[in-house]
Amino acid sequence: MSQFSTASQLPAAFPAVFAEGWALPKPDGFLGHFRPLIHDEAVFTQPLFPDARGPGEVEGMFRRLFALFPDMGLTVRNSAVEGGTVFIESACTATLGRKPVRFRVCDRFTIADGTIRARASYSDPLPVLLTGLRRPSSWPRLLRARMP
Repeated sequence: MSQFSTASQLPAAFPAVFAEGWALPKPDGFLGHFRPLIHDEAVFTQPLFPDARGPGEVEGMFRRLFALFPDMGLTVRNSAVEGGTVFIESACTATLGRKPVRFRVCDRFTIADGTIRARASYSDPLPVLLTGLRRPSSWPRLLRARMP
């Protein structure tokens, strides 16, 4: 976070910080990029996963996500910043059962004092679920990813 002269600069810069993090190797480069930004009491929510509280649970959630989708990529399409709230719309791609799966995501971040306090991810899980159902070889990975 040393790239920001004040913590108040993070919300405006966060869409670029987010894109930079997603371009890094997963999971370790990605987690190393975001870990310093996650507040100790942050809550992250997203479809198909239990809520994660604090950096340790958030890291566990993303490790399960990348175990399910080791090649997951994300491209930021749009973003909006209003005070400490940042919305980022993204297009995601991954492989599930040796076939591609694509889906859209909109993340809402609450940022205060230079840290992420909350993240709520909104997406339609149906494309991933239908893809998984059609590919029985992916069923064990889908079940493991959901478990805390």
